[in-house]
Amino acid sequence: MGGISKTVNYKGNRIDLGGHRFFSKSDRVMRWWANVLPVRMLEGASHSITYQRSTHSLTDGLTRATDADRNAVMLVRPRKTRIVYGGQFFAYPIELSLDTLRKLGFAKVLKIGITYTAAVLFPIRPEKTLEDFFINRFGRELYATFFKSYTEKVWGTSCKNLSAEWGAQRVKGLSITKAILHAGRKVFGGALSDKGVETSLIEQFLYPALGPGQMWETVAHKVRAKGGEIRMNTSEAARFV
Repeated sequence: MGGISKTVNYKGNRIDLGGHRFFSKSDRVMRWWANVLPVRMLEGASHSITYQRSTHSLTDGLTRATDADRNAVMLVRPRKTRIVYGGQFFAYPIELSLDTLRKLGFAKVLKIGITYTAAVLFPIRPEKTLEDFFINRFGRELYATFFKSYTEKVWGTSCKNLSAEWGAQRVKGLSITKAILHAGRKVFGGALSDKGVETSLIEQFLYPALGPGQMWETVAHKVRAKGGEIRMNTSEAARFV
């Protein structure tokens, strides 16, 4: 249930197939999720997500959980994704922080800067493959360091076999320039995210207490409770009148 947005229960351990974060710039989508699994707020805590150019408290317009909901709730969680390179953990997407620069070392950072400048001055045209897309936005050295092997392991094929349009949809415009602007917002107290911030840089999100699969398991339960039928493991095509 839920396709790849699934949580497997193996000997009491809940394992997520992919870290499906629940965040949307659409109020309608956020409200729909919260109607299925209400949002649990810590007493006295103030949580907000900024989108559509304004800051919304997660309790404004969203269903708030009560004690009776137990674990059938959404939690507010900070994003923390890490990638291993050279035996060290780096924040992902890559942050332009002192920690990142220290771990990469001066020579590596210099090479990244030179190849990024070259990519800005002499971009690959026409941009056909995902490799072209990454190199144009991050430079050849940063692409080879982080993006190439990571992407090919996840999707099982060379970046040369994926289209540049695929990259534009997945990365949603993220680039070194926007990463710098995002770092500046953090330093000078700007919003965590707004309509001008790429989805890949959002730092807070909602997450079902028992994993992303809980959302769709709950939806399935509600469909069945209302008399609906869910057909699984079948090739029979459903007909709608």
